[in-house]
Amino acid sequence: MDKNILWAKKARGLDGTSKWLPLSQHLLDTKFVISMLYEHYLSEHQRKIIQKAVVNQLDSSAAKQVVAFTGLVHDIGKATPAFQTKPSYQGLGDLDEMLMERLFSKGFVPDDYLSLLSRSNRSPHAMAGENILEHFGVRNDIGSIVGGHHGKPLEYDSDCDNIDTFSDNYYYEMNSNNPIHIKWFNLQKELFEWALSENGYDDVRQIPKINDVSAQVIIEGLLVMADWIASNEKYFPLFEENQTECDNLQQRMENGWLSWFKNTRWEPKFNADADQYYQENFGFTPRGFQRKIFNTIKNTPNPGIMIVEAGMGMGKTEVALSAVEQLAQKQNCDGMFYCLPTQATTNAMFNRILTWLSKVSAMDDESKDIQLVHGKSALNRNYANLPKNIDIGEDRAAGVMVNQWFSGNKTAILDDFVVGTVDQLLLLALKKKHLALRHLGFSSKVVVIDEAHGFDSYMQTYLCRALQWLGKYHIPVVILSATLPAQKRMDFINSYLDKSSVDDKVYNNLSYPLVSYSDGNDVKVLDDFEPIKQTTDVMIKRMSGDNSDLINKVKEMLSDGGICGIIVNTVKRAQTIGQMFIDYFGTEKVDILHASFLDTDRSVKERSLLKEIGKKDAITKRPKLKIVIGTQVLEQSLDIDFDILFTDLAPMDLMLQRMGRLHRHAKNNANRPIKLKNPQLYVLSINDNYEYEEGASFIYGDLLLMRTQYFLPNQINLPNDISKLVQQVYDFSIPIKLNDDLNSKYKSAYEDYHIKIQSKKISASTYILDNYDDVHANLIGWLNNDDKQQDDSDAKGLAQVRDGDDTIEVIMVKANDDGGYSILGEKDDISNDVAMGDLEATIKLAKNTIKLPQMFSKNYNIEKTIDFLEKFNKQYLSNWQFQPYLKGSLGIILDENNQFTLSNHVLTYDKNIGLTVE
Repeated sequence: MDKNILWAKKARGLDGTSKWLPLSQHLLDTKFVISMLYEHYLSEHQRKIIQKAVVNQLDSSAAKQVVAFTGLVHDIGKATPAFQTKPSYQGLGDLDEMLMERLFSKGFVPDDYLSLLSRSNRSPHAMAGENILEHFGVRNDIGSIVGGHHGKPLEYDSDCDNIDTFSDNYYYEMNSNNPIHIKWFNLQKELFEWALSENGYDDVRQIPKINDVSAQVIIEGLLVMADWIASNEKYFPLFEENQTECDNLQQRMENGWLSWFKNTRWEPKFNADADQYYQENFGFTPRGFQRKIFNTIKNTPNPGIMIVEAGMGMGKTEVALSAVEQLAQKQNCDGMFYCLPTQATTNAMFNRILTWLSKVSAMDDESKDIQLVHGKSALNRNYANLPKNIDIGEDRAAGVMVNQWFSGNKTAILDDFVVGTVDQLLLLALKKKHLALRHLGFSSKVVVIDEAHGFDSYMQTYLCRALQWLGKYHIPVVILSATLPAQKRMDFINSYLDKSSVDDKVYNNLSYPLVSYSDGNDVKVLDDFEPIKQTTDVMIKRMSGDNSDLINKVKEMLSDGGICGIIVNTVKRAQTIGQMFIDYFGTEKVDILHASFLDTDRSVKERSLLKEIGKKDAITKRPKLKIVIGTQVLEQSLDIDFDILFTDLAPMDLMLQRMGRLHRHAKNNANRPIKLKNPQLYVLSINDNYEYEEGASFIYGDLLLMRTQYFLPNQINLPNDISKLVQQVYDFSIPIKLNDDLNSKYKSAYEDYHIKIQSKKISASTYILDNYDDVHANLIGWLNNDDKQQDDSDAKGLAQVRDGDDTIEVIMVKANDDGGYSILGEKDDISNDVAMGDLEATIKLAKNTIKLPQMFSKNYNIEKTIDFLEKFNKQYLSNWQFQPYLKGSLGIILDENNQFTLSNHVLTYDKNIGLTVE
């Protein structure tokens, strides 16, 4: 057979010389790698999915055999003139000519072969591979895996007619009697039969059918991964120009695999005793709440999804991490994905998971890989300081490390332990190139979704579809929340189990804490926890005055000192009120926190608040008088304790979340001022006409605000009233009684709410992955959508799974007198260091980011804004694009007054109140 005249790779080698790799060698490399990945990378859980899907199997080796076959034939589409006549991308003219001469000498191209095929781009090699395989009798369950190994399967069944429509791309000559046509056909047939024989098949009919789409997706992801590893010259070197065969095949395979493979897979141990587990891993004895959940999982034969609803400070994080080990052990998983809504909450959780994983690693005496996945993960100090696999020698003690191969955007999710923002999970349900890789990563991990109450209808549409696919993979999922509306709780469970029924014990259960979970296809609840000993009665007081009335009330309540929190719904309102309070009380006594601060300034503010009014510090460190004014960021991630709280009206679940910062730590109770001994919540902007501040109406809609105001009692017992209040607001079948005028307003708000919800669902459906049951018996069309111009970039994908306008983030610096620039608040010029590529300087600069107000990123002006900023950066900050941490970033340079003009608006930055616009 003339298979060694065909090339798979042509490139300039690491030593600068022209190199190539025969197609047959690359196929053997990929078969070896995918076989090793099957044995040593896939979890037992994933292997069982594939084994179960392989029809007519005699033993488990049939599954591995068919997986190896996909590796051996994945690039058979390169055995075509359309591919073999392609010139190299790096201009290796001599190598191109040598390979073409070989084809000519064997009769595969005519004398005028320099006249290349005019339509070769119509038969890309992945498509050609699926066509050739089908032509030789391979079914599309396997053929579509090969057709999609470059990230996207074929779109239509008719694409498998490409071999007939563009037969010259496959045989050079369209006439089937032409000797060149026959040559190519015979070569492809010989290559196919060689692949059958190499893989242990005597006939194409011996190839078993892969009868489950979930298994096909896993195999496609594994094939993409194997192809990438086998294509890496560091692991599998290219040949010299005159070399046609490998001198020592076994040595090549072993060296290649060992160069890539670092750590063995995690095999979690069975833990029978909750007290022992908690003591060893967290250093304390579990609460009754935690112990009961631990024992429930231990005694559940076939766990799937678990939703844990419990109050702040109950230890849900420890519940989740212990559940990860238990569920992984029960379901033969070998990793974890832990996600939260924001980068700030994700970074905070990363540190806790790092501590836990370090203990797991030490007890196992094996190193563990971890990835932190969000837009600024590289700037996380704890993550950046972890040892990398390239630095680790054989004698290093077990610990947590970062495997560099998995650090790319598309490969991070393939690592063992991954902490990231929830977008990474939502992308599981987005039709996007290389989606199979993401499914490969998730189908081996226990998934934890923390703070799940924060999803809007748009994001929940993606989440529910992701849960459905995770349910088909039977991947354990743990969802954590302070509380969920009953409908959302039911939607999550039904999505995972692919049901549509309403389970009364789940839907109408007002118990708190509450755990809803599945055992096989059955849904169960855990609601008989011991009564919570420490409860808090919060007095609710309504205020309808203006900002002056607010200042007077705060002054009255803080006459003897105290820590006051004021949480409002918009940045602009926080800045307006904040400036008034600074003018009255002074800068030292007032802190403002919201999203329109530089990330670095916000981090400093958060650390300062945690030090002053957080959990860990002694009582004596609490200031005598402090006023903290902020937006939702105060309710999301900061463990701080207010003596008294004022808040704008918001939906009930968010109000309760905010209350969690009121008298949060009992250790402070003895030292609270007399007036503030009892928890008091003042709700702002409430009036009998049910009219709301414009920003609140825009963000939340009047329906939820009206229902929250209606059901808001004069006193709330935390945590016992949480579930009841949330269900009252979100169960729209519970009526509210209003006068005729207000009832008309309510009906209008009700209609607007449901129109908005439906609009969000329709908008999400454009790119959402199909319902599992609507996917056919193979992967053809799996990633089809109506947008042929879809941007497959990661940034665009992340934007598609979140609702709302795009945002523009910039790096902000301040101009110096000498023409350079410095970090805000610092005098040293940093511009020369950045231009010279100083790593410390560029990382420091990259952290100084801020999001521009959304008025600059509306659909009608975002392109104009970006165009202006790009021109500005090209003129003043062009060298940023040559620095790894700054490439792709946009910057603005403030003048001596901390101002920058953008689209006829003046941006002003103040370290006390943030970024304002005039």
